[in-house]
Amino acid sequence: MSAPFSVAGLIDESLALERAADWGAALQRARQALDLARDLGDPQAVAVSLVAVARFRFRLGQYDTARSLAREALALAAVDAPARADALLMLGMCAAETDALVEAEDFYLRAAELAREIGHHLLHFRALLNLALGFYLQRGSFDLALTAAEAASRIALERGLRDWAHFPLICIAWVCQITGQRPRAHASLEELDRLLDVPSIAYAYHPLLSAHLALDEGDLEAAPPLYADVRLAAEKIGEPGLNVEVRLGMSRYHRLAGDAPAALAWAEDALTVATRIGYRVLEGKAQIARARALWLIGDDAAAEADLRAAGETLARLGADFDLACARLLLAAVLHERRDPGAAPAWRVAVRSIVDGGYAFLLEQDRSLAFPLVAAHLNDPDPETAALSAALLVQLKRVPPPPLRIFTMGRFEVRRGMQTIPDLAWRHRRAGELFRLLLISAGRSLTREQVIEALWPERPPGVANTSFHQTTSALRHAIEPDLPDKFPSRYLEVEGGRVALHLPSGSWVDWEAFEQHVGKGQWEIAVALYGGELFPDDRYADWAVALRERLAQRFIEASLALAREALVTGHPQATLEAVRRALEVEPWQENAVLLGMQACLALDDRAGALRMYRKLERSLRRDLGIAPQAQVQEFYQSLCRV
Repeated sequence: MSAPFSVAGLIDESLALERAADWGAALQRARQALDLARDLGDPQAVAVSLVAVARFRFRLGQYDTARSLAREALALAAVDAPARADALLMLGMCAAETDALVEAEDFYLRAAELAREIGHHLLHFRALLNLALGFYLQRGSFDLALTAAEAASRIALERGLRDWAHFPLICIAWVCQITGQRPRAHASLEELDRLLDVPSIAYAYHPLLSAHLALDEGDLEAAPPLYADVRLAAEKIGEPGLNVEVRLGMSRYHRLAGDAPAALAWAEDALTVATRIGYRVLEGKAQIARARALWLIGDDAAAEADLRAAGETLARLGADFDLACARLLLAAVLHERRDPGAAPAWRVAVRSIVDGGYAFLLEQDRSLAFPLVAAHLNDPDPETAALSAALLVQLKRVPPPPLRIFTMGRFEVRRGMQTIPDLAWRHRRAGELFRLLLISAGRSLTREQVIEALWPERPPGVANTSFHQTTSALRHAIEPDLPDKFPSRYLEVEGGRVALHLPSGSWVDWEAFEQHVGKGQWEIAVALYGGELFPDDRYADWAVALRERLAQRFIEASLALAREALVTGHPQATLEAVRRALEVEPWQENAVLLGMQACLALDDRAGALRMYRKLERSLRRDLGIAPQAQVQEFYQSLCRV
């Protein structure tokens, strides 16, 4: 045994084995510590050991046993002993897993307060983390979950708790994935990946959240292998909740892929596991997943029954976010079959969403939610209409998916992971307006500026009509599923001005290109330049200035690469960079000079001569001038050899 043969040494070794997910060995050390503490007759050591054993009973889903051990430890521990805070933590964890969320919050807060008073940083960290993961996240209090996780992360950073630092990142990534903050979720997972240099339970959560994000972003095929990794890890470490989560993820994957029977099978499996371990929150989530699959199959009566059962369970638990999900889906099921209870169900769903601040749900399930909002905005019942309007106001504050925009060499716009099809841009002027706004100062123009750029010859009345038709067409090009009278969060037309809003996380190739050139990152910049800006608008006056500037900056980057390659003894790479520059500007004399020097380094004198003569012809034909003196002199030196 590598650790000292003492209660403290055995506990430390047990914790290290736990972090490495070696549960069997960790439990063995904890039992040895408890036996030794009892033999020594030391109540405080017994309390510490009881909590250690309780932790593994908890991991095995034996919550009653874990709770009993923690209560015994609480009775033995001194009022200011770390074991007391640890026992409170364990009681909170058991309460959270058995859906006594209010009780869990009380235990976590008491543990956090005691740990802070006695200056025990690890226990303070764990109390905040469990408050974030075991209470706020389960309740759907996402802002509070982030606050608690960030506080725990600061403690881990400031107090050197590196072995624990990945857990707050899991919580942050999970909250951001649920709430649609995908850039931050990815950033947290990247940071988590850097920390995972030793085996840990976090290894299972990384692929789980990565798979969830893949489904969110429409990258369906990336998810199953990740979920398979999670299943293996969940079975190995015996984490009951993970076993349910991965089944819920697979159900969602098959539903999005259009395989309703497979989605149903996975949801039923998730429900079986959740019911067996007594995890009621996950049971409610599994009922929602099964309802979605049943509805897809066409059994809306069974879907309704599942949703009502889930609603009752989740309401008792205070799991407000999952309850809002169940209520929204129930309203959709009833609305589709024109059930008289559809409007009341919708009002209940809207109150849940508005009260919880869950308007992001509408964006995440827009094909289901947007038609519901549109259908009830003009409802004859004033209360229903008012609630729908209030929900629409909240939706306007939810950032839409980021856009990824390619403008050089081609025009392509991706919303999230989905490429907006060419058919969506069939109104030619809509695409022109989008591109015009994209390169305008502040991405905003007055109506008069747009008309002057796109319809300078049309009479004012006709031009105004064209303006309104084009802005409407652009609105639908970016979001084809946006109902009429819904505000676009990408395009704002108000007060005689039109503005394009790109949400956080958006990316435009020409902007990124200029940033890399400005930083001297020549290779990245050259790789980004796919060709001339807006090839479909080659003759549009409004695009000329930027197109020429980008072309010149590309030449600048290419020549910088060519010089670096020549200096470092890579003349072939110099030639490749030179040829790219000459494709943009055939009479680029500095490029030709570098190319001639590279040919000479490759012992290709004839190639160098050909490059010069081609340049000479181009300059004479196109510009009526001769090559600059430096290039002529180099050519003449080659001729004298």
